[in-house]
Amino acid sequence: MRTDGYTRMVKLTPRPVQVTTAQPLPGVRVLRFSGKERLSRYVPDRFGTVLHLSGRTEWTQRQTRWSSRPGTIDLKIPGEVHVENARQGHPQFQVVLFDHALVEEARATLGHPFVQPKDNAIDGHDPRVAPIVALHRRLLRDGSATAALEQDVCEAVHAVINLTHVRERGRLTASGNAVARARALLDERLTETVTLDELAAHARLDKFRLCRAFRGEMGLPPHAYVTHRRVSVAQDLLAHGLSQAEVAARVGLYDQSQLHRHFKRIVGVTPGAYARAMR
Repeated sequence: MRTDGYTRMVKLTPRPVQVTTAQPLPGVRVLRFSGKERLSRYVPDRFGTVLHLSGRTEWTQRQTRWSSRPGTIDLKIPGEVHVENARQGHPQFQVVLFDHALVEEARATLGHPFVQPKDNAIDGHDPRVAPIVALHRRLLRDGSATAALEQDVCEAVHAVINLTHVRERGRLTASGNAVARARALLDERLTETVTLDELAAHARLDKFRLCRAFRGEMGLPPHAYVTHRRVSVAQDLLAHGLSQAEVAARVGLYDQSQLHRHFKRIVGVTPGAYARAMR
């Protein structure tokens, strides 16, 4: 990817992690990672696609274990917990993130309501992800904003919409419905403190069963889910140049020290190092 005013290559210490970031078009952000040593766990705050360039990784999302290798396209869904379980080789991958407004505009235009995708790791030769692969390849060759790039983005977003629509909607169990209601409340009141009793009442399931069902469905208990979502939002705010103190306040953390502690534990680097990498 070219360095032409909107990209930068940095090293985050103490781990030898290289991050390239770009925003070639409004509503689209591109990140390329190389050399990440620690296994990751995160909750994305927007739709994204990942092209694996080298290394192999096994990861879990919604109780399903996936395997990704060079050429695989991963589909990331906002609010879904991604847990990396194992890795082989030197990891390199490119991430393309789409702003919520861009995806929702396309979804409304196409008339395709959201449905949880059946596949979250798809072979790059699968025709369903051909537009996504084409976008990634163009960005690897040339990150400049062009008419062709804008067309590739439109086609890639269309592919994402199709992947999150075509499967028939399955019936949720009673506990699955409860988890969905609980998650919706936590997302809506992300910056607030929601007690477990309040969450259980909203979910219409006792707190003991809810905790177990939530962890089983999402991979994290409710309080940890909230922390990961807050850190995910904090990443975006830091990338936009907000101060750490302001970010902490905006995502519902007590102060900058709490942001620092959670951020480093989840992301693997300090908020300051991450912010410098995104500039």
